[in-house]
Amino acid sequence: MKENQKEQQNETVRVGSIARRINWNTAISLFGTFLSIDVMLCVILGAAALYCLDVQYLGDFHIELPRKFLHTKPIRELVLQCGEPGTQEFYTVLIGPWLSALRYAAAALGIVELLMIVHQLLWGTRKIRYYLRPIRQMAERTRQLSEFAMDESHYQNLEEAISDLHIERSDARLTGSHKELQGIERAVNDLLERMRQSYRQQTQFVSDASHELRTPIAVIQGYVNMLDRWGKEDEAILEEAIEAIKNESEHMQHLVEQLLFLARGDSNRQKMEKKEMSLNSVLHEVYEESLMIDEHHRYCYEESGEAVIYGDHDMIKQSARILVDNAAKYTKEGEEIILRAGTMENGKVFYSIQDYGIGMSEPDIEHAFDRFYRADAVRNSKTGGTGLGLSIAKWIVEQHGGYYDVVSRQELGTRFTVIFPAAVDSDADPCASVGSSKEAMI
Repeated sequence: MKENQKEQQNETVRVGSIARRINWNTAISLFGTFLSIDVMLCVILGAAALYCLDVQYLGDFHIELPRKFLHTKPIRELVLQCGEPGTQEFYTVLIGPWLSALRYAAAALGIVELLMIVHQLLWGTRKIRYYLRPIRQMAERTRQLSEFAMDESHYQNLEEAISDLHIERSDARLTGSHKELQGIERAVNDLLERMRQSYRQQTQFVSDASHELRTPIAVIQGYVNMLDRWGKEDEAILEEAIEAIKNESEHMQHLVEQLLFLARGDSNRQKMEKKEMSLNSVLHEVYEESLMIDEHHRYCYEESGEAVIYGDHDMIKQSARILVDNAAKYTKEGEEIILRAGTMENGKVFYSIQDYGIGMSEPDIEHAFDRFYRADAVRNSKTGGTGLGLSIAKWIVEQHGGYYDVVSRQELGTRFTVIFPAAVDSDADPCASVGSSKEAMI
């Protein structure tokens, strides 16, 4: 301890000595600068005075004329004689009063310069020490790091603690490490928490997928057993079994395709081909297709400006298709579904799907994009679905830098608005859209 204090005192002395040397050199440099400026001023003022006198008395400057000073004891009577007496290029002028005035100005300037040099000598060392403090702190920290010596037992204990960690245990954490290793301990604990969260998500995903696949498999097995026992000769049972097996197989195929899509997305293996595209065209394509494949609902398409984004055409269309299919499932026959695309006031672009269906509660809105989530109101309905469509749509939108805004009221309907950053600025005037009284309530 005493050795460290003594070394710190020596370091302070060395820094002080360096600061004084720097300050002394600065003061000398300042004096030389002032001297050079003063000499330059004298030369400039003298040359200017001679030029002005020649122009005043002779009309032009004559550098070759002889000049001399007629000196008398009082400096106020000093006379400058220019040229040869008796010639046209000759004059004398009393310059003593000018020199007296300049002498006072020079004295004032000299006093100011002297005060600046004295100020530098008295206070410059402290200022230099202040400027050198960050360098001294860096040197001190470097010295401490170079002298740092950690006991090997601490490293060994940390290694054993990490080896004994089990990610599946919720209480697995590193604790009680040496204070110099607490940064590593926090980093490892944060990593463990992220790994546990990923582990829980993976476990939940596998469990939900197994549950969703168990139902169609059980249905298929039931019909196969029925056919095997007594349905081979009964045409009605045979047709019913074939239709059920076909439907459940298609459902399983759709579910597996969705699972594969999400799995590729989670592992960053889902390919996308992004380019500049019109969001209006995509929504209009979805609108035209919806008119052809769904005769049970009324579809309306509206625009409010040209919406251009940078994205994958097929992916964006898939996200819009998912939202339209979702709206059709939970909207009564004959009701209206509105598709919109356009530009917002803040320059961003959007598309929205609005229905007048059963709507969603606040908890349902919060979990709408969770995988395999289905609201209680439709969990036992005959609308079908896997609970993965909105998860896929959300992944697509997020990959394009977008986000969702969901507004829903039970028994009034739901509006999904997808907002993207614009690829280019759009100056198109927004078109006024006509809505119904139901829309105003949403």
